[in-house]
Amino acid sequence: MQRESVSTKNRLSAFLTAVGLLSVVTEILMPLRATAESHPCAKISFKPMPSPMQYGDTTRCGAEHPFAKDPTVIRHNGRYLMYYSVCAYDKAHRPRDLGEKPGGWWGAVAESSDLVHWKRIGDIEIEGSKFISAAVAPCVKKIDGKIHMFHQARHQAAEGKKWYYTSKNALIWHATSEDGIHFKCADTKPAFAPQNKWSIDRAIDAEFYRVGDRLMLMYATREKPDAKIQRLGIAWAPYESDWALDKWTELSIEKPFFEPELPWEMKCIEAPTVVERNGIWYMFYAGAYNHERQQIGVAWSSDGVNFKRWRDTPVFPHGKPGTWNAWESGHPGLFVDDDGRVYLFYQGKATLKGDYQLSCTEVVFED
Repeated sequence: MQRESVSTKNRLSAFLTAVGLLSVVTEILMPLRATAESHPCAKISFKPMPSPMQYGDTTRCGAEHPFAKDPTVIRHNGRYLMYYSVCAYDKAHRPRDLGEKPGGWWGAVAESSDLVHWKRIGDIEIEGSKFISAAVAPCVKKIDGKIHMFHQARHQAAEGKKWYYTSKNALIWHATSEDGIHFKCADTKPAFAPQNKWSIDRAIDAEFYRVGDRLMLMYATREKPDAKIQRLGIAWAPYESDWALDKWTELSIEKPFFEPELPWEMKCIEAPTVVERNGIWYMFYAGAYNHERQQIGVAWSSDGVNFKRWRDTPVFPHGKPGTWNAWESGHPGLFVDDDGRVYLFYQGKATLKGDYQLSCTEVVFED
C-alpha cells in the first residue's frame, strides 16, 4: 500500500509537471499549510507605566481645553518623539504674528526621555506645505534609519498650477525627515488615493509596515455614495520604490478588507496600527466614531494582509465614569522600543466637549 501511494503521488507530480501546474499547486498549498499552523497569542494584557502618562497640548485652546489626538511615536537620537493632531486656534489664543504658519488643524510633536513626561517642541514643519491644507493624523516610523511620515491632508493647488486628481476629500501624503521635526514633501501631489469600487475619494488614518519586499498601507475611508460608514482599505507598493502615487496596488478593490460588524464597533472602523510578533501580525484598531464611545479592538493575521478579529469585545475599552477617558479610549498607535517592548498610545476624553488627551500603556503578548 505504501509503494502504491508513493507511485500514485509520483504519477500525479509527473502529470502536474508536464502541464506546468506543479509549481502553482505548491505555491497555493504552502500558504494554506502555513496559515493552518499559525495562531495568535492566547492573551494580550496591559502593564501600567511607572507613573501615569496624560498629555494635552494647550497652545491652541488654552490650559482649560487641552487638545491632542491621533498619537504615533518613534525613538530618534536618544529621545522619544510623539506626533499628534492639534485643532485650529480659538480666537483667544491665535497668535497675532501667525503669518503663513498653520492656524487650522495640523500636526505637532513633543519629546520625552521616559515615554511618560512629554514636552511640546512645536508644530510639524513641512517644506512644500503650500500644496497641502493640513498635516493631520501623522503616522511616523523609521525605516532603514530614515524618518517617514504618511499623513492626511487636502490638496491646495499652487498659483497657476493644478493637480490632476480633483478629490475634495483628505488623501494620504508622504514626507521624510532627518531630525524628526522638519519634513520635506516627497511630491507636490498625494502619495495615495483610493482606486476601488466601493469607497469615496477619501483616505485618512494611514498605517504603513513592511511585509517581505512590500510596503503595506492601510487607510480608513467611507462607502459611496452615502459616506456614513467608516471602513478600512489596504494596498501595497514595492518596498524599494519611492512609494509615490503610481506605485500602489490596491488589494481591497471589490470590498473593504475590514469593516464594522460588532455592536460596539457601531458604524466605524478606523486608525489601524500594526505590530508583528513571532510571525503573527496584530492590528489594533478603533471601533465607533469619535463622537460616540470609541474603543480599541485587535485583529490578527498570519500573512500581514488578511486579518480576523482576535476576540469580539474591545481589548482596551473606555474608562469608568468620572475618569479622564470615560467617553473614549481610541485612535491607537503602537510603538516598538529598541528593546522590543511594545507600547500602546491612545487618545481619551472625559466628555463630548472634545478635550482630547493622550496616554500610553505597555502591551504584553502571552502564549
